[in-house]
Order: sequence, then structure tokens, then C-alpha cells
Amino acid sequence: MDDVSKPLDSQQSKRSEVDASGALAQVEDGSPAASAKKSAAAMSVQYCDDCMRIDFDKLERSREEMPILIANVETCPMCAFLHAALVRQGIKLSNEANIKLSRNPFGQGWNLVEVCSRDRWHPEWRCVSLQIASDLWRPRLVDYGFIAKWLDDCVKCHGDRCFNNRLDLGLVPGLQFIDCIARRIIQASEAVDKAYLTLSYVWGAPSGSTSGIVEDKDSVSTLPIRLPRVVEDSIRVVKELGFRYLWVDRYCIPQADKRAKHTQIQLMGTIYARSAITIIAAGGGDAEYGLPGVDARARNPQVRIDLESVGGNLRLPPSLMVYRLPQDDVQSSLWSTRGWTYQEALLSKRRLVFTDNQVFFECQHMLYEESLTASGPSSRQTVYSANFVFPTLAVFKKSYSVWERINEFLKRTLSFEHDALDAISGILNMYRTECSEHGGIAFLCGMPLFPKLSVHQSDDITPKRGESERQWHSSLYETSVLIEGLLWDGHWVEKPIGVPKAELSSTKLERPRRSEFPSWTWVGWKGTSRYALEVMSISESISKTSKCAIRAVYEECQTDMDWDKDAEQILEKSALGLNPRFLDIKGTCFDASLAWSETGDWEIDTGGWVYTKPLVFSSSLLGSRTFRIPPNTLEEGEGKVHELVALLLLYDWDTEPCLDVISRRTHSIDFLLVQPVEYSAGRWVYERVTCDKITWYVESRPDSPNYSLSQQLGAIFEERELRLR
Repeated sequence: MDDVSKPLDSQQSKRSEVDASGALAQVEDGSPAASAKKSAAAMSVQYCDDCMRIDFDKLERSREEMPILIANVETCPMCAFLHAALVRQGIKLSNEANIKLSRNPFGQGWNLVEVCSRDRWHPEWRCVSLQIASDLWRPRLVDYGFIAKWLDDCVKCHGDRCFNNRLDLGLVPGLQFIDCIARRIIQASEAVDKAYLTLSYVWGAPSGSTSGIVEDKDSVSTLPIRLPRVVEDSIRVVKELGFRYLWVDRYCIPQADKRAKHTQIQLMGTIYARSAITIIAAGGGDAEYGLPGVDARARNPQVRIDLESVGGNLRLPPSLMVYRLPQDDVQSSLWSTRGWTYQEALLSKRRLVFTDNQVFFECQHMLYEESLTASGPSSRQTVYSANFVFPTLAVFKKSYSVWERINEFLKRTLSFEHDALDAISGILNMYRTECSEHGGIAFLCGMPLFPKLSVHQSDDITPKRGESERQWHSSLYETSVLIEGLLWDGHWVEKPIGVPKAELSSTKLERPRRSEFPSWTWVGWKGTSRYALEVMSISESISKTSKCAIRAVYEECQTDMDWDKDAEQILEKSALGLNPRFLDIKGTCFDASLAWSETGDWEIDTGGWVYTKPLVFSSSLLGSRTFRIPPNTLEEGEGKVHELVALLLLYDWDTEPCLDVISRRTHSIDFLLVQPVEYSAGRWVYERVTCDKITWYVESRPDSPNYSLSQQLGAIFEERELRLR
């Protein structure tokens, strides 16, 4: 986790925190005595001339920036406060530091900005937000009265839109809870109340307190005597807020029963979506860190200064505090980097987030922040949207937004790569459910499949009058839908230069493959230490699908199925976690070979891959170019040539006007490039390398040099059957 989000030790606190007297000391708590002491001390201090010139009132009314000098940290309380604010955010000041103060363009308060680069095209800066402090200081421990009021406001104002306590818990077979009063695990059917909380946290290293659940004859489990700190703290939160039941994956998912475990993992999205609140432990890096502000783990002290007694200077607000956006706290946490926690938070309707700096509550309509309690909640309709940490569940009604969710998930890490599909299955299931009235969406081993009638239209499209939902769903089972689904594209973007070169060199040959999954789905790929992966669909509405016959090949104990006849069953099995091991695809193919070129072109100036076969691909008429493939998939080096096979999936042509009024036709083909990886049972098994698109123009004049390009390409096509894993 980023150092900024860790609690400061006593020495750091003494160096960076200040009270109103200007002495460098740790910020005190919010007791009345401490506040009175600060107010009295403020009457006897002097601010430096530079700070006395700061006109907060004027800055709030204008777009001007005011240069700030922080030159008297030892004697001026304002200098000490501004210095502490910057240090808390991890900004180290130097004599050449360029600091400016301006109003916050997206809301209330002011921004203290360190300008790191004056480059016109690539400016860099780091920002600290300052707000008028509320009358109540944030205590070192959580105030449950605040949280209870937030929950009450949500229930009164939003009702079932955020929480429905009349849900049928039987929809999750074998659902269990921790009874926080009896301290035992019970079946959901035994619960006296349907309301329960869920916990989202980072497991971290194995702990001795995580094992030893003893099964009783009545299917009641006794918890270990000692629980991880985060679970113990969550049990306390549950009871303090007037609830009784808590769901924690480690204790409530049956670990010994593989079938029941798989079923519950598949339904984790439902479990989190139906909980009254999800407690998010966004502090620390393991289960022993606990919830900051609940028991032993105190929060970071608040950086604040009182100004109301300073020499009658009306240009100063009564008090200031450093305000950290909730998403900044979350994004700097280790919790936000883990794969499993992504769907746990996204599928929850109400989240209570514990960070090292504060607690905040976010439902589907409001954001309540402990630091801004006096100002009231922020509404999604009235406040700049970037203030909110999580999207609402409404995003699941827009089928094509699934690519945004997948890319967000790909930024996260997993302890075990074989968990990749399970860790996002709840999100995929939610899309499958929420999009059922909008043309539908299906997934084959995580790969999105969109119905032909809605794939290229707006997300809010609905069936026309007289058009049944059955007609829309039938298109999901056409072979053309699977063909277009296979044409997803992956971009491996090099990570920032901040990674040490020694580390980069040691991971140079790291392959971005998840061998536990097929190469034809995005789940079979991942980012590496050096490259981040982004995926997207590249299918176009005017393209025609190539004629293919596709067969799903399963493990030996299962029957293989033809997509043309059994697509619905194949997708139903996939929704249950049973995915084909191979796809046997019979279609139009041609041989292709790639060679590494150090030359590059206008798009890629550091070298890339070029076609050496078919020869027509290297023609200038096709806009010969270099391109990238997944890193370390093929061995690079000048003179290295790799023999591949191209599987044609889409082709397209159209007529476009020319300036000389001579018509020309735009032709294109989309195809998968696959490489042979294993010879088994008398045939080659292939893996996906990448997809590519070739576009060319054919003029109608027979004497045109590109008149016969289509015929040349057609001559290299042949029908083959490929086994793709």
C-alpha cells in the first residue's frame, strides 16, 4: 500500500503536524479541552506577512492562482499548517518548490497545488484539497452515532432502491452467516432477521486464527477462539449498528465441499448485492490490520488549524482542514489492487468504507463523509461525479459497459491466476440478468457475446413493438455472434518508467498468458510487471461473418457440442462454470508468417512485427506497417520468422465516393492469428496470438495497380479445421 495511506508514527507526526500555536507537535484529538486550548493559543500568535496576504475570500470568487511561500514553518502557524498538509500527502518540499493556491473548480474549498512541470503539453502537478473544518473534530475512534444517522437517512430517503430487507435468502443454497451475538456460524434459514452485513477485505498471509472450525451434528459451526482482527472488528461494527449477522467468505463458504463451494462462489454477486451493508476494510494489507477507528487501530490524526481569533483578519475562514477525497484513500489502498475485492464492492448497494483517514458511507444515491458531516451528504445528482468512489448498479443495464468493468478488473492482481474467472463471475452474472430486457448478453468462459440486434446500437435500446424477447435472445445463439465475440482486441501498454530497470529486466520474459484458461478468451491473458492489458471489441456493424462451423470440446467425461445446434446449452453450462477446453473451428484460413523489425514506422517507433507471408500483405498498396502482439508471445530478434495460421472471421466491402467521381470499393478482412503449440492425438493444437484487420481499396478501372488485389487474396484462402485452446 502507498505510504501516504499508512498511519504516521509518532516521530513523523511530530515533524509534520501542527497546532495553532505554531509548535511542531502531533495534532490533538477533538475534545472540547483541546479545542479551547487551540483557540486560546491562536490569540497569542503572529502570522508571517506572506500568509497575511492570502485572501481566501477573493480566491473563492475568482479563477486566479496565488503563489504561496512556505518560509516560516517554525514561527508561523499558517506556514506550518500548509507544510503539514503537503507532507501528509507525501509531497516533499524543496527550495525550488512552486506552490500555488486556488479555488476548487469542482466544489467547495481550495486547492494547494505543487507544480512539478511547466511543460505545455505534459504539465504535472500534485494537489492537496483544503476545506473549512466542521465544528466537530474527527475523533481517533469511530462515532457510531454518525453512521447510524447515515443509514437511517438512506432508508428514509431511498427505501428499497438501496436496501430491501424482504428478499428471499433461499436464492443462495446453503447460505450461512456468523451470528455475532452467539459467535457461531448458522444456516441463513435459522436467522431471526433477514438483514445481514458482508465483509470485503484483503486476506494477506495465512494466519493461524483462520482454521479450526469445528462442525457440529446440527450443521452449526463454532468459530475459532481467536479471529483475525478485521473479522473481530467487523463483528463489533455489526453489533454497534444494531444488526446481528455477518457474512465472511473464509468462514461462511464451505471449504471442504467442492461443489457447494463452487456454487457459492458463483453466487457471491448475489450475496453482496443482497446484504444490508458491505464493510470495506481499505486500510492495511492483511486481515490482522483491522478496521481503523474501531478498536486498537486508530486513524491518522487530522491536519487542521483554527483561524477565527487571528487579529480580525476577515479574509481568513474560521478554520481549515486538509480534505482527502474518499476515492484517493481507496485508490491508494492495497485493497483496491486485489482482484476479488473488485466485484465485492461493485455489486454491493451500500458500502461502509474504513480507511486510515476516515469512514465514509456510499449508497446508490448519496455519499456521506465523516470529514464533511456538518455539510451533509453529497448527492449523485448535484455533486461532481468524480467525488463518488463506486458506480451505481445502473451500469449493468448497459451491455457494452462490460468492457469497462473487465478493464478495471484487469488492473488488479490475484494470488492465484486460476481464480480469474470466479473473481469476476458475479459481475458477469449481474450483466446477464440486468441486460435480459435489452437484447441480452452472454458469456463463454468470460468472453462477452452480444446479440446481433443490439450489438451496435445504443445501450438503452429495447425491443420494438411486436418483437418478442425470445426473438432477441435467439440471436445470441447464432454462430455469427460467437465469431464476432472471438474478435476482441488486446493492447499491452507499457507501465510508467517509475519501475526500476533491474526489476524490468528480470521480468523481460514474463508471458502474459493464464494457461489455466483458453487463449481465445480475454480471461486467458493478463498484464505483467511491465505491461498493463486493456481489451475491447473491434467488431463492426457492416461486417459480414465468415462461414464457420464451431464445436465446443469438453473434458473426456463430457459430451462435445456443436454451436450451431447446442449454443443455448453451451452457454448455460458456461454460466455454471463448465467451459469447453477447446474450440474446433472449421473455416477459411491462410498461412501467414511474422518477422521482427527494429525499424518501426510512424505509429511504432521502437520496432514491431511485419508480415513476410502472404506477400500481398507486405505490398505498399495495403499500407505495409509494423504492429504489436502480446509481449514475449513470440521470440523477438532481427531475422526471427514465425509461421502462423490466420483464421478469417469477418470480411467487409462498401462503395465510397472519390474526388474524381470514379468509384472505389473498400475491402477489409478481420482474422485471428494463431500459432501451433502442441501436437496431440494426430493433430496440432493452436493458441491465439492476436487479431488483425487488413484494409485496402479497389478502384473500378482495370488498369489500376490495386484492381486485382482481392483476387490475389482470394487465391490464398483455403478451408481448414483448427483446434484452438
